[in-house]
Amino acid sequence: MTARGVRVAIAGASGIGRHHGKWHHQAGASVVGFLGRDARSCAATAERLRQTFPFAGRAYWDLDRLLRVEQPQVVDVCVPNELHFSCTRRALEAGCHVLCEKPLVWQEGAGPGQLLEQAGQLVELAQERGLHLGICTQYAASLPHYRRLYEVVRGPLGEITSFFAEMESVSRGRQRDARTMWIDMGPHPLSLLLAWFPGGAIDPASLRVEFAGSQARAEFDFVASGRLCRSQILIRDRQEGSPVRRFGVNGLIVDCLARADAEGIYRSVLRQGQTEVVGADFMHLLIEQFDEALGQRQPPLVVGATGVRNLELQLQILQADAG
Repeated sequence: MTARGVRVAIAGASGIGRHHGKWHHQAGASVVGFLGRDARSCAATAERLRQTFPFAGRAYWDLDRLLRVEQPQVVDVCVPNELHFSCTRRALEAGCHVLCEKPLVWQEGAGPGQLLEQAGQLVELAQERGLHLGICTQYAASLPHYRRLYEVVRGPLGEITSFFAEMESVSRGRQRDARTMWIDMGPHPLSLLLAWFPGGAIDPASLRVEFAGSQARAEFDFVASGRLCRSQILIRDRQEGSPVRRFGVNGLIVDCLARADAEGIYRSVLRQGQTEVVGADFMHLLIEQFDEALGQRQPPLVVGATGVRNLELQLQILQADAG
């Protein structure tokens, strides 16, 4: 089975979910419906979806009814973080594959143990039902692009000894504090580390964290199979302008950009100096691979177990700030 004909429902389509719907459509899937808050908000969201891609599905504000009537094969979870657990669980229980925005679960006031237990429950449920559970940490899709650029500039990528990531978000409203920014953006750089070092862990003795104002900074040694990678992550909010997104290893830092091609389709761009690698949008790649994985043996690009590991690291750094 390819992505063509796959029935997809978007849970939360007024924000990033609108673009998820577009990428599912471009992958050949059929977006059969979406979940919103109420009739009024759903009407506005449906119109925005029709302006984004040829959406012909139906709107729901009751998840169980959406699942029962539309019987989607995939539910793409883009609701607020606090609803990730319940929405994902109900979709899995209904027999749907689930692609969930990061973090996999989150509840204000919940302790790390409770959050990790909930995340583990989702992974176990997906495994028991033979369903895919994927996580939207799309920068993992950038690694082949980065490797090509690295080879052009320096030659083959050997042992990785250092990692750097700087990622901004533009709120254009009330500025978000460092903790909020870490919850929202922290999973992205951590997903890159986990893609390079799947079995890696933070050396607690090396961990230095500073959350101040709207910026979160974390420095630590990431250790895997006896190898050590000195890592630095900066996450911040800004009020205006274009957000900075850059990362790299061994001192070769690339800017992550996007621009439309001659046909008006936005492409990802990795740039280092005058050298560029242009490819498909990273989220487009992740969603396309997820939809195509339904009838194939390979797992999603970022599986649920990796989402749990990402959450563990995210919480470890957050606790270090609290301590």
